Amino acid sequence: MTRVASFVALLALAASAPAQSEAWRFAVVGHIRGGPGNGNIPTEKLVRLTDELRSLELDFVVLTGDLVWGDIYPDGEVDGAAIRRDWETLDKLLERVGAPLYRAPGNHDVWDPTTRDIWLERYGPLHRSFEHRGSQFVLLNSCWTPSGATGRTPGMYIRGAPLPPEQLEFLRTTLAGAREANHVFVLLHHMLWWEDDAPWWREVHPLLRSAPVRSVIAGDMGPFKFSRLERDGIEYVQSTIDYTDRPPLVMLRNREESRGLLAQLDNYLVVHVDGERVRHELRVIEAFESDTYSPQVWREIYEYDKGSLERRVFNRVNTPERAMTWLVRVGLGAAVAGSVLTALVLWLRRRRRSA
Repeated sequence: MTRVASFVALLALAASAPAQSEAWRFAVVGHIRGGPGNGNIPTEKLVRLTDELRSLELDFVVLTGDLVWGDIYPDGEVDGAAIRRDWETLDKLLERVGAPLYRAPGNHDVWDPTTRDIWLERYGPLHRSFEHRGSQFVLLNSCWTPSGATGRTPGMYIRGAPLPPEQLEFLRTTLAGAREANHVFVLLHHMLWWEDDAPWWREVHPLLRSAPVRSVIAGDMGPFKFSRLERDGIEYVQSTIDYTDRPPLVMLRNREESRGLLAQLDNYLVVHVDGERVRHELRVIEAFESDTYSPQVWREIYEYDKGSLERRVFNRVNTPERAMTWLVRVGLGAAVAGSVLTALVLWLRRRRRSA
């Protein structure tokens, strides 16, 4: 074969070979903290999770907060040494993932000066951005964060605090520089968009529309473990794992929110990126390892008083609307009965006087 023929054959072979795939993927994992008590790390569950993440051969993993218990609201001084030990134990377990890790803080991770300083010392800025294969990632700090040497998260901000001016400016600048990016992903702990009148929709969402933002992903728990909505082509997704112990039966029987959380499976996201295409995959975990999802547990929560008068009454009025309807009916019935009784008493008095 001549050199010219060989060259032509090589060109033909190259043209017929499949193009190199542009596909890649990353995972988003939220709320992996264990229960109360320093050092209560859910080791066995984290081993299973990290093994699964490793098998996916991910480009990286984003952890969306509430990664440790954080000695939150102790009776005395915050135990910084115990919090550091928790982080060291957790980070050792997370090494099993075998991929780069990025973190956004949750309200258990950063809630006072001690936890804030430990985070800054170990992981750097509370909000940041990075670029990966032509896409921009923005990690926000949705937690109330003390600016000085004192303070603890006020109760009103347990579910997150509106982004302060300096973080809004950071987001505005970052998005302005990412308008030519293939995709933009925004990640944080709290669902700051949950309420229809939340400041997010006035202050943040308009900024997101100016860039190719594909999704905003949060990792806080409650009132669901998973939720999503779409606004202006942007996916808002909540994905959560609950590695705390199952709540006591009395709490599950009496608290609608606790029952709602228990009914949803723990989950995390894998985001697939292939050129212009982005696909969000929800993966559930611990469904077969847990004894929560059984008929027996369901009966213990919902049928422990089956057939009793209390249960029959509850089944009649088991929503606020139905309870109000029955309250109105009882009230009207009592008013009518009272009017009839009053009229009868007055009539009897008149009869006595005329007798």
